[in-house]
Amino acid sequence: MSVLTVSMLIVVATFGYANVIDNVAALGLAAIPSWFAVGFLYFLPLALILAEFSSDNPHAGGGIYSFMERGLGPTWAFVGTWSYFVANLVYLQASFSRLPIRASLAVSGVDAFEHLTWMLPLLGVVICVALTWVASRGVRVFSVLGDWLGKATLVLIAALVVVPFVLFLAGRPSATPITGTALVPTLDLNYFSTFAWLLFAVAGAEVAAPYIRETKDPQRSFPRAILISTLLIAAAYFLASLAVVLVLPVEAVTKATGMYDVWVPWAESIGLPGAAVGRLAMIVITLGSVAAYVIWVESPIRAMFAEVPAGTFPVRLTRSDERGTLHHALWAQAGVVIVLILVPLLSILAGLAGSEAFIALLNDLASLSLVVPYVFVALAYIRARRQGMDAPFKMVRSTPLAVAIGVLVLVVSGAGYLGAGLYALQADPIDWIYVGIVYGGPVLLVGLGLLLRAWSLRAHASTRLR
Repeated sequence: MSVLTVSMLIVVATFGYANVIDNVAALGLAAIPSWFAVGFLYFLPLALILAEFSSDNPHAGGGIYSFMERGLGPTWAFVGTWSYFVANLVYLQASFSRLPIRASLAVSGVDAFEHLTWMLPLLGVVICVALTWVASRGVRVFSVLGDWLGKATLVLIAALVVVPFVLFLAGRPSATPITGTALVPTLDLNYFSTFAWLLFAVAGAEVAAPYIRETKDPQRSFPRAILISTLLIAAAYFLASLAVVLVLPVEAVTKATGMYDVWVPWAESIGLPGAAVGRLAMIVITLGSVAAYVIWVESPIRAMFAEVPAGTFPVRLTRSDERGTLHHALWAQAGVVIVLILVPLLSILAGLAGSEAFIALLNDLASLSLVVPYVFVALAYIRARRQGMDAPFKMVRSTPLAVAIGVLVLVVSGAGYLGAGLYALQADPIDWIYVGIVYGGPVLLVGLGLLLRAWSLRAHASTRLR
């Protein structure tokens, strides 16, 4: 693979339009420079760490289990891999629960669930069952559809970015006053309470790791690909965020409807009907999301079972058909995701109301869950370098410097974990149900994974003795 091919693969897998809206709504103009900070302090070192692990074990499938086993051993490698699987489950929970809002905007241009928040988890369950059924029939058709819709979405985002900049350079004033003071992040509790959202937005470095072995002259070209992708991702988020505030006042950007709202003034600025263009854009984005989710329903399952030793999971869950589809595992996953989808009902019944608050809860859950496996990756890397790992590709030759970079990833991940939902602890009174769901949910699921592993290994051992 060429440097450009690897770079674009990483960018496409990482960039998300919804992340732009969520972070601009939460941080305002301060989100714009924050993209470069998390890109270079988190994405870049994490991607290089994963690339070094992949280079060290060319016979592995590029899965994070083999990386973590290299430094932490099989037990903690399982915990880290299971936490990555849990993070994907929480991501699916958040995605299925948000999809009805996008569909509502695509059909009517209005968030029909602003005062019917309780319906979102229930509709999320229906969507989960439907897309799991589709995934169990094979994802090949949807992978082709997802590719085309993904390209259409990229064209939309490119248009969203280019037009406001052309108009701004032509003399059209910005909808949001842009000042140096507003651009500088205030490093307070409010900023760190949504810091994990920024980390979530640049997650995806693991997609690059397996391709180091397919890159021409990897010792020189792969670091260049990582650096280029880091610049492109940071630039894409920077330009998209700036384009949003050029066409829409920053105080009008909301997490629930911002993906639609920004298209209305964008279209009107070039003489097109705003509402019609907004609905058309949301139709493309919603259909693209559905196709992507069908593929994403199955991909974590395959990744989870790719490298873990035999006996780690019950045999029934590891059985696949001739296409490699793990039917029992898919429906077991669906059962867990349905429970996760319904958990926020506790907060809704306790008083959480409105799409904005519901999306904030989903973002906290997804972001907090995602940084947990990266904590294990950082710990594994620190220990592996200290033990003398000598991979053909090295992030840096100096072991003390490599360990320091691993510690940086560990500290940033920890800050993201502790920060997610931090504002809920500042509320008066504190919503302890919200706090329990955000911080306790992923920990409980990881504990359940350990119990499942222990039970399955015992069953596997007793079977071998017979």
